[in-house]
Amino acid sequence: MRNSSHRHDFARGVDAVYAAFTDPALVRAKLEALGSRDIEIDVSEADGETVVTIERTVPVNVSGPLQAAVGDSQRVRQTERWTGGPGGPYTAEVDVQPVGMPATMRGETTLSADGDGCRCDATMEARCAIPLMGGKVEKLMITDSDAKIAEEFAWIAAHA
Repeated sequence: MRNSSHRHDFARGVDAVYAAFTDPALVRAKLEALGSRDIEIDVSEADGETVVTIERTVPVNVSGPLQAAVGDSQRVRQTERWTGGPGGPYTAEVDVQPVGMPATMRGETTLSADGDGCRCDATMEARCAIPLMGGKVEKLMITDSDAKIAEEFAWIAAHA
């Protein structure tokens, strides 16, 4: 199991940043800008929860023995279960499943008002059940996730 955590302060308000995570048009624009393709997005609301389900093909940067197993892209299914209301805070439970791999990523994202801006705290945990290679896959997943989260935060800061 590998973990990572991120914190980012946005100049935009919490509701604008929340929209970058839950508005289908903004989510699509963000993912396309970050190199995803074949993007499918579903946003639904039920029981006080906004559920964002995304399936997409993402580029991955892999070398060595993992290259044969992963290739240069991976299909992933991501589900975010958001709670909260206007003015925040908003919290999401995040589940990411690489399609066809015995691996998962789980985490939490919290958006909190901070003056005129917004603070985002995100944590992720990777698990992989591949014997002998699981630790390397977890490390790859966290390293790749860290880079993608940084790119996502930069896109949100520029466009939300």
